[in-house]
Amino acid sequence: MRTYGEAEALCESKAPRPLVRPGPIHTKRACKAHWGSPEMRAKLADAYVQAGGDDELATRILGVSVGSARLAKRRHLDAASIGRCRKAQNGP
Repeated sequence: MRTYGEAEALCESKAPRPLVRPGPIHTKRACKAHWGSPEMRAKLADAYVQAGGDDELATRILGVSVGSARLAKRRHLDAASIGRCRKAQNGP
C-alpha cells in the first residue's frame, strides 16, 4: 500500500497539471459551480477548447469533478450547438 502511495505521489508531481483536491462531500451550495451564469459557460467552453474535448483535462483546468463538467457540457455546450428544442421526426 505504501508503494502505491509513493507511485501516485510521484506521478502526480510530474503531471503538467496536477489534480485538484476534491472538496468535502458536504460542500455548501455557495461553493458549487453555477453553470447557468454566462461567465461559467464561457469558462466551460474555453476549457474544452484548450483541452481539445478531453473531459479530464478540462476538469483539471476548471477545478471541478469530471461528472460535473461532463453534465455541464452535455446540458449547456452540446444543447447550444444542436438547439434547445428538437422535434421528433416521425416518418417521411
